[in-house]
Amino acid sequence: MSARVERLQERFPNAAVGVAADGIPHLAVSPEDVPAVVQALRDDLGYVRFVDLTAVDDPEREDRFELNYLLYSMDERCWVRVKTRTSGEAPSITAVFPGANWYEREVYDLFGVRFSGHPNLTRILMPDDWEGHPLRRDEPLGEVPVDFTVTRDVYGT
Repeated sequence: MSARVERLQERFPNAAVGVAADGIPHLAVSPEDVPAVVQALRDDLGYVRFVDLTAVDDPEREDRFELNYLLYSMDERCWVRVKTRTSGEAPSITAVFPGANWYEREVYDLFGVRFSGHPNLTRILMPDDWEGHPLRRDEPLGEVPVDFTVTRDVYGT
């Protein structure tokens, strides 16, 4: 086990610590612990760069959404993921990393996960009147006509 993983286990004894197939260590924590864990990673362990937030949907589970936060330490040149599972709500980390604003809005827009404490949780990609969240696995697949200029020129529609 690497020294980084051991240090994460010591610092976060209530978290499930592991290493993914890509070699990036991860911490699995409860949703309410995410802001404190992310802040401790930033302030105490030097993970000062917020890189990404994404979600994975498993509608078979009650806590269907797994949120994955990716952070980077510029000093040590290493990554860490923070993972949590939720049925549809998690606290915002925008107070810790203001750049997470757009990512949380994207996860809200596409998956429907609400981030409590977010300063402006509104759609960012889909039209305001869009119903549903297109990346949920139980969202019905259907055709939405898309009007591209090239489509009109080629097909005359």
